[in-house]
Formats: sequence, C-alpha cells, structure tokens
Amino acid sequence: MAADTVSNITNKVQRAPSVVSFMTIGLLQGLAISILQGLVVYNWNEYLKPTVLQVPRGYIMPANLAIFIFGFMFQLIFMADAIRLKSTSQAMLACLLNAGFLPLAVYQRKQIRESIKSLEGSTDSNGESLVHLDKPIWKDIGGMLSAMPFIVGICTIFLVVTVWYLKQHFDWQAYRNVGADARLRRIRTIHLIFVMFAKVVIYFIICFEVIYGVTQLRGMGNEFIIRMVLLGVAVIMTTLSIVWSKSENRIGMGASIAVFFASIGYFIFEIVKIQTHWSRFGATGDIMTCYALMAAVFLFATAIFGILCLKNFYGGLKEHLAKHEEGGQMAPSVKNFELDARASFTYQGVRGGTRDLDS
Repeated sequence: MAADTVSNITNKVQRAPSVVSFMTIGLLQGLAISILQGLVVYNWNEYLKPTVLQVPRGYIMPANLAIFIFGFMFQLIFMADAIRLKSTSQAMLACLLNAGFLPLAVYQRKQIRESIKSLEGSTDSNGESLVHLDKPIWKDIGGMLSAMPFIVGICTIFLVVTVWYLKQHFDWQAYRNVGADARLRRIRTIHLIFVMFAKVVIYFIICFEVIYGVTQLRGMGNEFIIRMVLLGVAVIMTTLSIVWSKSENRIGMGASIAVFFASIGYFIFEIVKIQTHWSRFGATGDIMTCYALMAAVFLFATAIFGILCLKNFYGGLKEHLAKHEEGGQMAPSVKNFELDARASFTYQGVRGGTRDLDS
C-alpha cells in the first residue's frame, strides 16, 4: 500500500511541473527551517544548566521548539497528501497553514528573547545561575531566529503562486476521473474538505496537549497519563472518521461527529480555564489559547462537513474512490478514449493503395 502511494505521488510529480514546484518549495522550506531550528535547539541546550528544570521556563522553550519543528514536518506530509488526493482545497489550506507559521516564527523570537532575560536573573535553590552566563546566546541564535520569518514569508508567496497552477492541473485530473457528473463532483469535493479538516484537527490537538502536558504537568502524574491516553483516542477516532467517510459507515460517522462536538466543548472549557487562571499558565497562556481556539474552530468545521458527508452517503463516492482514486487509476471512459498523439492512422483501399490520414 505504501509503495503504491509513493508510486502514485511520483507519477503525478513527473507529469506536472506545478506539482514539482509545490513539493520543492515545501521541501526546501522544511529543510531550511529544520536546520536552523536544530541549531537553535543545540545552542539553547548548551546555554541551560540542568537546574533550569526547577523553573517553568525550563520546560516551555524545549516544548515550543519541538512543536515548531513538528509543525513543518506535518506541513510537508500535508502537502504530499494533497498531491496524492489531487485536492485543490487541501493545497490551498497548506498555503494558509504555511502563512500561519509566520506569526508563530515572530512570536518564537520574541518569546526566546524574553526567556533569556528572565533566566539570566534567575537562580536555583543554591543561589547559582540557571544558565551559563558566559555564553553569548542571543549572538549565537538571534540571527537564525530573525531569518526564519523571512524564509516562511517568501516560501508562502511562492506557494500561493504555485497553487494557482496546481489548481488547474487538479481540476483537469478531477474532470478526467469524475467526468461531467456535477453531483458526484460535489460529493467528492465535500469528502476531500472533510478529510482535509480532520487532518488539521489532529495537528492542533497534538500541539495543545503536548504543550499542556510538558509545561503544566511536567510530563508526570496521573493527569498527564490520562491526557496522553485521551490524545491517542482522539487521533484514532479522527483517523477512523476518514475511513468511515470513505466506506460510508453511518454508525461510525455518527459516532465521530458526536466526538467532534464533545471535543469542541472540551477545548472551550480549556480556553475559559486559561483565561480565568492566567497567572497559572504564565508565558504559555498565549500559545495554548491559540492552539485550543484553532482546534475548536477546525473541529466545528470538521463536524459540519462530516454531517454533509453523512448526508451524501450512497451517492456513488465509495465506488468512485475504490475504482478510480484510491487505486490511482483513471476512469475507463477516459482511458479507453485516450490516444497517443504520435500514432499515425492509415487505411488500405479496395484497390490496395494505402493512404495516411494524418497527412
């Protein structure tokens, strides 16, 4: 199955320059940011002493740096999946998510600068500094942190331009497979949007729970274990909802929609808790509120499109996906009538003469 998926993506890349450009931009951005972020993490760990874990900021920065790297890894997988599914909406959302990394990169620079000032004046229980004051940390990482927003901004602009051409390619591919059936095209589009939102939900849930578990619970205790178990359940249920949408399983889809609405209530509760106990969350309050809010918004969108998918069950999507897209095949009506442009057509007359119809 994995080999078929890789082969499917490779074939699409070879046939469309816009696909090559789209993936190249994402890959170069991911490599550049990962290298810079890796250097920041290395220098940051060299700057800290083991006793830094006695204060909350000792947990905040490693968690945020790890989430930032995870975000770009997720973005690259999300882009490759958009090509696999030939989903214009997912490619467009990839651009929007990429633009969302821009303020995150700016915020990361601001947060690290504030953390350096805070840690320089902090001491452990023995009165010793929590960091190596002789290391010029801002001089080592300041330039790299400043470069990240520019890299993200430039790549976002190029991605938007590329998606414009990618849309034309995907629209043609969809027409070849679906044909002139407007109803099936609408059902397919709703399904792809649902799948797209479900994947983004997984990302924001993971980000919120990891930051909460590391910074607030220090990765210990019964609450941390319960939250990690619930995180796994949420990821599995969201993944299963995609499977149930493809297989048109009414009971499974109904259960998924119920879980989505329950999760919205959970994240609204978390947002209220953060806002009413702001001093408890400190420097993580802003970023946790952001992730919780985005998770609630995308959960709501996923639930709405899940209901639309449920309404469209038994409209031909299951058969279409199994026959034409999940297997990476073209519709027979198209395949049978596709002709090689280099072929020449001739006929032989009754008297034995041969004429070239291409001439």
